[in-house]
Amino acid sequence: MAKKKAFTPLLYLVSIVFLPWWISLLFQKSLESWVTNWWNTRQSETFLNDIEEKSILEKFIELEELVTTRTFDLF
Repeated sequence: MAKKKAFTPLLYLVSIVFLPWWISLLFQKSLESWVTNWWNTRQSETFLNDIEEKSILEKFIELEELVTTRTFDLF
């Protein structure tokens, strides 16, 4: 019985200190290649095509004009 009582705090210590470290290391090693592969394949995709880019640019220009006219109206 004395061995079991001495073993319990050691088990708690191992589970508090080493278990999270081991899980972190496991995920880091197993997911690193998957995430790197996913990131590299996603980089080659086009974010916006030309038509979408022009449309968004026009909206930003309109917004800028609206903001500048409003700020001049305040002064």
